[in-house]
Amino acid sequence: MTQSEISKPIHRRSNQKNYHLICAFCKHRGHTIDRCNMRAGILQRSAALTASESVPSSDAASFDPVSLTTPTYSIADLQALFSQVQALSSSASNSALSMTPGISSEWFLDSACCNHMTDNPHLTSAHTPPVLPTITTADGSAMTVSHVGSISTPNLSISDVFCVPKLHLNLLSVGQLTELGLNLFFSSRGCLVQDSRTGQIVGSARKVGRLFELTSLHFPSSSVSAPVIAASASIELWHSRLGHVSLPRIQTLVSRGLLGSVSSSPFDCMPCQLGKQPALPFNNSESIASATFDLIHSDVWGPSPVPTVGGSRYFVIFVDDFSRYTWIYLMKNRSEVLTIYRDFAKMVQTQYSKAIKVFRSDNAREYRQTDFSTILKHYGTVFHTSCAGTSQQNGRAERKLRHILDTVRALTNAASTPASFWGEAALTAVYTINRCPSPVIQNTTPYERLFGTAPNYSLLKVFGCVCFVLLQPHERTKLQPRSQLCCFLGYGLEEKGYRCYDPVAKRLRVSRHVVFWEHKMFYSLPLFSAGNSDSQADPLPNLFPEIPSPSAESVNPISDESPPADPSSDESPTADPTFDESPLSAPAANPVNTTAPEPRRSHRVSTLPSHLRDFHCFSAFATLHEPHTFREASSDPLWQQAMKEELDALLKTGTWDLVDLPAGKSAIGCKWVYKIKTRSDGTVDRYKARLVAKGFTQEYGIDYEETFAPVARLSSVRTLIAVSASRHWPLFQMDVKNAFLNGELTEEVYMQLPPGFSQPPGFSPKVCRLRRALYGLKQAPRAWFAKFSSTISQHGFSASSYDSALFFRRSDHGITLLLLYVDDMIITGDDVQGIQDLKRFLGQHFEMKDLGPLSYFLGLEVSSSSDGYYLTQAKYTSDLISRAGITDSKIVDTPIEYNNRLNTHDGEPLPDATLYRQLVGSLVYLTVTRPDISYAVHIVSQFMAAPRSLHYAAVLRILRYLKGTLFHGLHFSSQSSLTLQAYSDADWAGDPTDRRSTTGYCFLLGDSLISWRSKKQSVVARSSTEAEYRALADTTAELLWLRWLLQDLGIDCSTAVPIHCDNRSAIQIAHNDVFHERTKHIEIDCHFVRHHLLQGTLQLRSVSSQDQLADIFTKPMPPGRFRDLISKLKLVSVHPT
Repeated sequence: MTQSEISKPIHRRSNQKNYHLICAFCKHRGHTIDRCNMRAGILQRSAALTASESVPSSDAASFDPVSLTTPTYSIADLQALFSQVQALSSSASNSALSMTPGISSEWFLDSACCNHMTDNPHLTSAHTPPVLPTITTADGSAMTVSHVGSISTPNLSISDVFCVPKLHLNLLSVGQLTELGLNLFFSSRGCLVQDSRTGQIVGSARKVGRLFELTSLHFPSSSVSAPVIAASASIELWHSRLGHVSLPRIQTLVSRGLLGSVSSSPFDCMPCQLGKQPALPFNNSESIASATFDLIHSDVWGPSPVPTVGGSRYFVIFVDDFSRYTWIYLMKNRSEVLTIYRDFAKMVQTQYSKAIKVFRSDNAREYRQTDFSTILKHYGTVFHTSCAGTSQQNGRAERKLRHILDTVRALTNAASTPASFWGEAALTAVYTINRCPSPVIQNTTPYERLFGTAPNYSLLKVFGCVCFVLLQPHERTKLQPRSQLCCFLGYGLEEKGYRCYDPVAKRLRVSRHVVFWEHKMFYSLPLFSAGNSDSQADPLPNLFPEIPSPSAESVNPISDESPPADPSSDESPTADPTFDESPLSAPAANPVNTTAPEPRRSHRVSTLPSHLRDFHCFSAFATLHEPHTFREASSDPLWQQAMKEELDALLKTGTWDLVDLPAGKSAIGCKWVYKIKTRSDGTVDRYKARLVAKGFTQEYGIDYEETFAPVARLSSVRTLIAVSASRHWPLFQMDVKNAFLNGELTEEVYMQLPPGFSQPPGFSPKVCRLRRALYGLKQAPRAWFAKFSSTISQHGFSASSYDSALFFRRSDHGITLLLLYVDDMIITGDDVQGIQDLKRFLGQHFEMKDLGPLSYFLGLEVSSSSDGYYLTQAKYTSDLISRAGITDSKIVDTPIEYNNRLNTHDGEPLPDATLYRQLVGSLVYLTVTRPDISYAVHIVSQFMAAPRSLHYAAVLRILRYLKGTLFHGLHFSSQSSLTLQAYSDADWAGDPTDRRSTTGYCFLLGDSLISWRSKKQSVVARSSTEAEYRALADTTAELLWLRWLLQDLGIDCSTAVPIHCDNRSAIQIAHNDVFHERTKHIEIDCHFVRHHLLQGTLQLRSVSSQDQLADIFTKPMPPGRFRDLISKLKLVSVHPT
């Protein structure tokens, strides 16, 4: 029986008997260090390695201490074995450690040495840092460091070595070796160096006197658990792969064995020198957070002189102080920081189950806005900001920005990519920086620090290099090339693949089937170099192919990015083969080309899933695109499904019959209209395809007659919400699917077959005889409203006489109300059972969608709380500001300048008034919830026919005011009474052009503002009293309508409604039955107001001009007065949740 066979059962018995013992060497239980088989085997192996001339790395790498079976030695045996190792080391040649003849070759271990030091000036890859350290010896004298470099010999490879000319010995720092994860065991015989991760002995030193002289030191390539690259590569190649990281960082990875075998040769990197040359640094702070997300640093960079392909000019970063992990978001404008941080905070809370404790930034405006502070308080985050003009206090974020931009410049310079690729370079830079070791966090990577595992380096490639993407079978024929030459731009976002730019198809490909030529840059090829093309004017071709259609339009992509993942999936899904396409959707045959066939181009629509909003990067190419033609939409499965659902709905409702076109009749055309429906937060709700008839070809009296259809007044919507808030009624929203298809046609209308609808085979060409109203027909809205009115009346509902779109039903259990706007409806009331019965009734007669509690209605955002309802148009306002292109403009305090009176001759005529008219039209709808801009919008609306430059400047001022009050809206309090009151005012002869006066009034139901108006009077008033009285008459007319509407809503209005007026003459004329030359031209208004005053419908009250709320609707106000009136009108800021 051998010695090893005897030792094994003894070892097992020892484990069972002495389980409480722990070995100080292998950390296993059951024995002590003097009986450790692993240690004995390692000593025996080390002795054999030291006796040879050189130690092959393959032997060291193949050593497996677990599988080795060795005999058990006593203490005396181990001492004898160590003496043998020392004798072999002494007799062996140390020439392997010698670098240069005539210079000392011995290396000594020194625990008091702060860094590896040598007097050898011939260091590999030597460089001179900006500030050279000074070495202080034990006697107080100082020695200077000439430069820093690395040592690389067959048996010794160390980095970060100081060259000290005055030094006469080569010193190895024990502390620096331990930072690399090495354990050193000193004894009276010598020293052993062990890899703490594998337990392998990687070096040894003999004892010479009281010094320890190094005999060998070798770092095995398989000593770590992270994935290792087997192929040998140059240090210059890894420098490019890691995003032009500094040489000491690469040497750290090499010393840890993460990069495999790396050939070390000196090189100069011109892109790094151009992109990273620094100024003198500031003093760095040594403090660091104790846990992840305890402290987040943030800063915004921009604007870039060149936008990305998606239009981004800025990016914002968030840096975790503990792990130094960085998140980056590309932005089109600075105002997006608010939304991005809210999503980032939610992501941290969801993905890491933590909350951000402290948020630190500079003193920029986007961080100091009230809405941003409110979000921080909502999450319980403490906000630290730097002093004004002292960005150094936000030094860590500023340094991270510099690091990112240095890397971006190096990447783009090395790859010679167009400037508009900087967004992709920034995303790739952050991706690599998070995977590079940092001395601040003990030479670990931010990725390790955050996730606890080492990153995978095997997938890294050189930015901008040549790559070949495998084409899908439908993109090529059997005789065409199987791959496409592309430019590598980064790593997959939502897909597990590489992002590669295809210059032929002019789009981005994401695929895992990619072959790289990392030593050749794409834009260094003669075909794609900047000097051989006209890319100077437009260096980046359109990444999205134009659809071959006469009506094709270019796409404005949206920058958005998410974290990359390991490539493992194919490039793209295929189209749905079951969808029936018309011949128009098939690609036309290409004519014979004697040079080269035209490349096939994908018509896929790039869309970004909503769940990617929680991730930390934004792509420069992803976009939400709405097709303009059937051919464009038919190539995308999402739009195919949307069109299929629409056709199914049309056939289900019996919208048409297929017939032969009668003689003498003509068939109108039809087309598909595509719309991406979004929620109030901008996320995608659904893809909607609508088949519409070309009603503009209809002729009156032949295929249509009456077309009018009533819709709900927006004042009715506000009044209904105010009453519901006061009475604590719930608000529900329902939608009718394909509402117009329910309307029945009485006229004879024929329509051509829709695109994508297959004709039955073997029949003559057919047309559609429309039985039901189709979207686009002139009579469709009227037919639908007639159908709905007759149907709802069967359930006991009656239409209001004062708003035809308001239906109500009273019962013993209460009242049920329904307000209809085309196919959207609001349902409320105190009859809970009646509401449920109404929903079931509507579901039986129409195809309904129950949208639950009211939240988003006609672009109005409705939010509820314990104190009532809030009504805003924040998303609509944000989109309007983006359309005007003033997202980076400064905000103002008022929508119109004080004492500013515009006339028709101000400024120069606009060359194109289209944008002006679009913006003003959108602002008119924005006044639904923003009474504070009513007067300003009323002014700019007067110049729609011939706008000028000063008029356009006034529109931009309104938008700048809206930018600063983005979340302002109406508050309908649950504590408000239901008492109606009004304010009436007029600005006499305020228009400088025609001297007509301006009428302004507003109505409050308790504390809730429900109706207001700002309008120029139709005739010129000869006195201020006349102007005030005309305004009083208009206010009385609106008062009568509101009283009648409130009665239908179940509100008692039997008492007189007070109207507050600040003109005593107008009040006196209303009370006194006297007419003279000053009142004869307003006689009708006098009779009208006096009649209702005598009837007890209203009462006139005098109010001071200071308390006149209607002032805001008649004239410009100074900022202080303007803010006071807004506060009295209960216009509040509703912050997003």
